[in-house]
Amino acid sequence: MSADKLSFMLESGLDLREVVTTGSILQINQEFDEDDLKAEENNDDLAPQVDILGQAVSNFAAFSEKLETIKETEHVKKKIIVEGGGLPLHDGCTVFIAYSGYWENQQEPFDLVPLKKPMEVDLSDNGLLPGLQFAIKTMLVGETSVFLCSYKVMYGEMGVPPRIKPKADCVFYIKLIKSTLTPKQGKINFSESNMFQRVNHEVKMLTVSGTSLFKTNNYYGAIQLFKRAVNMLHRCRLADEQEEAVQEKLLKKLYINLVVCYNKVNKPLFACTACNELNRLGSLWNNPKVLFQNAKSLRMIKSYPEAQIRLKKAMKLQPGNKEMEAEYALLMKQWQDSDETKKHIELVQLPASITDEFKREVDDLIKNFKSNNEESKITIPSCFNSDEIAYFKEVCIRENLFFNKHLSTDNDSKPKENAEASEACSESSDYLCVTKDQEKVNIV
Repeated sequence: MSADKLSFMLESGLDLREVVTTGSILQINQEFDEDDLKAEENNDDLAPQVDILGQAVSNFAAFSEKLETIKETEHVKKKIIVEGGGLPLHDGCTVFIAYSGYWENQQEPFDLVPLKKPMEVDLSDNGLLPGLQFAIKTMLVGETSVFLCSYKVMYGEMGVPPRIKPKADCVFYIKLIKSTLTPKQGKINFSESNMFQRVNHEVKMLTVSGTSLFKTNNYYGAIQLFKRAVNMLHRCRLADEQEEAVQEKLLKKLYINLVVCYNKVNKPLFACTACNELNRLGSLWNNPKVLFQNAKSLRMIKSYPEAQIRLKKAMKLQPGNKEMEAEYALLMKQWQDSDETKKHIELVQLPASITDEFKREVDDLIKNFKSNNEESKITIPSCFNSDEIAYFKEVCIRENLFFNKHLSTDNDSKPKENAEASEACSESSDYLCVTKDQEKVNIV
């Protein structure tokens, strides 16, 4: 089947023993990207197809004399080619191995796992044949060894005709690349090491479920699942830079989803907070979709200058987008109407008022921030009237939080001439800051 017709891939290969006995379940990789397959197809002639360990053995009887029988069973013999190190393996380990298996006097391996794509094996629960299980448990991390395995601990007296002959002994070259502690089942303990694999899987499931809820217009349900996934990622311990990169990629996707959902349910302050996280992750000013959503949330809280800056940048990154052009027209109309309203209010001198909806949103924002142990500070554009700012301060005092206002300097207030300076402009303007610890800034 050609790559352009293939619409799915398997998570792992089939265990031949399971196919002919108990059966085997196909695990389909739903995240398969056809572009990856095409890229591999295009590179077919550039490099060898696989990394094959070891070489063929013409005479097993003569070869057996060079090996030593392992302690666990008399049916497996071993010779170390490259020494390994570290602690011995046990049933609580998950290992990553590459191997090549040969029949006697056969030049090509009948089974192999390349070094570039090692097999992950849980030593307490796997489908390996007993001979391979015995062999792997004798190894240390970094070790490469050759094993001669009797048919009695491999494919048995009958074999699997026609591919595997009866009473077929075999040689396996095995390299133990990596060993980790197998994550415990049940409730996730975020303080334990090597939990990221489970967290990663659960976060992906939550993301898929949240996306399904979003498509059925259940935005509040989607928000709850996305927030749960974000909290799991923040709480999980990371082992290395590779896990950190995966975490960051997932967080970016989740925060973008949250911004869209918050705008759908008219929660612009929450949307702005999520955009601040995306800015921290470096995925705001280079992403037209995020800039567009951020501009919408800023427009809803009447922070028109900041909204214009982001929307102009988004339109520059994605010119000709009709939705952005419509949003820009709406922004400019509301901005103009707001200026005219302000002038009218100044003439009539009506007292400022706070709506119940504004109070509810501020209450929700501050309470959510206080209950989230992963956040120590939130910043909000300072585009509110004096009564609204006073209410922010009142809620913070009630919740035992610190409320500050960052005031721009004279140099900060100078207008920027183009959209390229948009990020600097947004950082230098006034903003409200709520923290759990007191900061040295200008107190309102």
